[in-house]
Amino acid sequence: VNDRYCPGDYVTRGQMAAFLSRALGYAPVESTGRFVDVGGSVFAGDIEKVAAAGVTRGCNPPVNDRYCPGDYVTRGQMAAFLSRALEL
Repeated sequence: VNDRYCPGDYVTRGQMAAFLSRALGYAPVESTGRFVDVGGSVFAGDIEKVAAAGVTRGCNPPVNDRYCPGDYVTRGQMAAFLSRALEL
């Protein structure tokens, strides 16, 4: 049951992808398999959308074949997501 917002909780990278893809209305994209760790994530579609839009590049440079959907978003990562998403 999703009846709680939990405003004191941290935001995960998967949740951040969902916030951005839904707020900005990104269209669905074909799964590219670009990230090896998102297949079982409820946010897999949102992650694919933000990756296709150039908002994320992954979490393990320089390879960037992982997204780390369960990791918390740092302030720096949030700034990068927003800067790319809003083309700032």
